[in-house]
Amino acid sequence: MQFDEKLKQLIKSKYDRLGDLAEKFEMNYSQLSQYVNGKKVSIEFLNKIIQEFPEVDLNWLLRDDEDMVQEHSEAYKVILTNEQIVNRIEMLLKDLKKQM
Repeated sequence: MQFDEKLKQLIKSKYDRLGDLAEKFEMNYSQLSQYVNGKKVSIEFLNKIIQEFPEVDLNWLLRDDEDMVQEHSEAYKVILTNEQIVNRIEMLLKDLKKQM
């Protein structure tokens, strides 16, 4: 499952309408819609997701390899905190930006 599919699933678990989450995040509905439909997300948005859905493992959300990482698997333990994951993502994004 891809990030955007997981994000849709996550949002539907708590909100009836996408607009409700956009309002909660104080962001433009069309921007949130773009994220849900596959546009690359910002670090600020990921921070909001972490705060709104603390029960969700950011590592699971960002990986495309659902066969390796199960959402509710007891065997899977996160070694990094969400903050550490976000910091790592920021570093990787900076490196990627330099390469482009």
